[in-house]
Amino acid sequence: MIDPHHLLKLLLNLINIGTAKRYIDILEDNLWPVIARHFPENNCIFQDDNAPVYRARSVMEYRLKNKIDINLVAQSPDLNIIENVWHRLKRQLQNEVDCIATDDDLKSKIRLIWQSLPINYIQNLYHSIP
Repeated sequence: MIDPHHLLKLLLNLINIGTAKRYIDILEDNLWPVIARHFPENNCIFQDDNAPVYRARSVMEYRLKNKIDINLVAQSPDLNIIENVWHRLKRQLQNEVDCIATDDDLKSKIRLIWQSLPINYIQNLYHSIP
């Protein structure tokens, strides 16, 4: 069985973007197609926290080039709903710790929890933003 501290370390590694290049690739390949489809008039707010990778020169140049306004919110659950989602995910993982023996078990459990989040939970978080 994996130690709970190891589980947290693995979780943090899974959500770690890594490099500025990877972050830009994630924006290009995953975020912008969703924004284009759901917010064709670009009437959305893009948030991230103050992680160093998001402040890299290449990322800032990418944002300028693509006219991306950003709203920086550092771990404020009232303004950045993902903090609430991470908290819920971690809490559910703690309840499943006996079922997790390998890194693959952990990844699978994270995906399962993530996919099972009710859409109304996300919508309620969104509507709670002041």
